[in-house]
Amino acid sequence: MPFQIKQQSALVDQGIPKERIAGAYYRLHRRGQKRSLIALAKELRMNKGFLSDLENGKRHFPEGTVSQINEILNVSFDEDQNLWRQAREDLFQLFEYFFFEQTERICSKYEEIQKSEEERLHSYGFFVSLMIKLFYFLRIVQDDEKVRQIKMVIDQNLNCLQNDELAVYYCLLGIFYKRNTMDNPIALDCFLKSGELCNPNSHVHAMNTFQLISVYAELNQPVIAYKKCLEAREVLKLCNNYSRLITVDMFECVVLTDLRLFLEAKEKLLHLLVSSNNEYLNYPTGQIYHNLAWNALLSENYEECIQYAKRAKLEKDSSPDLCYYVPFSLFKLNRVEEAFKACEKAEEEECDTSYRLFLRAIKDRINGQDEQFEHSILAYYQSLLENKRYEDISFIQDFMLDYFEEKENTIKIVQVVRDIRLYMNHQLDRFTTCLGDFS
Repeated sequence: MPFQIKQQSALVDQGIPKERIAGAYYRLHRRGQKRSLIALAKELRMNKGFLSDLENGKRHFPEGTVSQINEILNVSFDEDQNLWRQAREDLFQLFEYFFFEQTERICSKYEEIQKSEEERLHSYGFFVSLMIKLFYFLRIVQDDEKVRQIKMVIDQNLNCLQNDELAVYYCLLGIFYKRNTMDNPIALDCFLKSGELCNPNSHVHAMNTFQLISVYAELNQPVIAYKKCLEAREVLKLCNNYSRLITVDMFECVVLTDLRLFLEAKEKLLHLLVSSNNEYLNYPTGQIYHNLAWNALLSENYEECIQYAKRAKLEKDSSPDLCYYVPFSLFKLNRVEEAFKACEKAEEEECDTSYRLFLRAIKDRINGQDEQFEHSILAYYQSLLENKRYEDISFIQDFMLDYFEEKENTIKIVQVVRDIRLYMNHQLDRFTTCLGDFS
């Protein structure tokens, strides 16, 4: 059976009590106007405890009370439950377009939603409409501050949303947090919460599975990431979502490389390269060459790494880490003059600031400036740990280990080996590292 969003047909008062939504709506507007509960209760000639119960959805609104509160707070709460149903339909439709990466349809749908957005924001559809606005600021205009503001409101009123709505909410939050590798633990928690709440035959479940691949990979959990690749491939096939299947294929190659299964990864990447001009599967050629270069770098096939890195650049791959592939490979091939020039060229091309530390370390090593090298490589290593960019960690550990073995520095060799063990046991971070100081 194809995967579909399972939408509940229940009315608000058969799922979430409508009084709870109305009460939360009025509480937000009262607080926004800096009115105390006592002050509003006095204006309504109502006991403050009774008003508190209304705001918390514990009592039915007496006849005429909604009109009174509307007038005092200068709002207009519409009790038409169809507005809530329409908001739900639009939320799930937007998510479906997002899942299938249909950008034009997303923009068109949101333009349509805007025509009734204000009305829904003053109805039982208030919190669902807030989620639609969160989606807008997350995916269309990318305003992180607005996302945080809406999140704050929704987090204080989670009991006003049904499970399928919350599943979408936590999935969107996971996508928001995974933009920053430092927030991957938070993203993981969000995706897992979403998974607990969603229908296993839904697009939300499929999206969670897909997103968890990169989260686990970046959290140095390649085995779990590989399992998620396999799971995602099955659910995406059921959905006929071929665009995300392409991404899964690319992720699988990266994860295989992280697992040190270099030949398997290379074989799959070369197969994807042959299929890159497929009418239905438009694989990004530049990214394939980039991943081939990374695979060659880690497997110490430095000539191959140089060739693939150059091809990746010709194919306009914009990955920032590509800047050090050629300089490092030339250094390892003992072509030090070319390596030094390649470092300077990469710096001139305004490479990412964090990678400048590594390029500087390579130049210091070439020049035999041991003290400067140790300072630069440690600073780069620490930046990787601080930003939780674990994919480069083992590569840099090997580079440091080679250096300290060459210098016969037993103390540092032991420290690096301890860090390698911590990394392999998924226990390495900026607090547990044994390499906190090179002095």
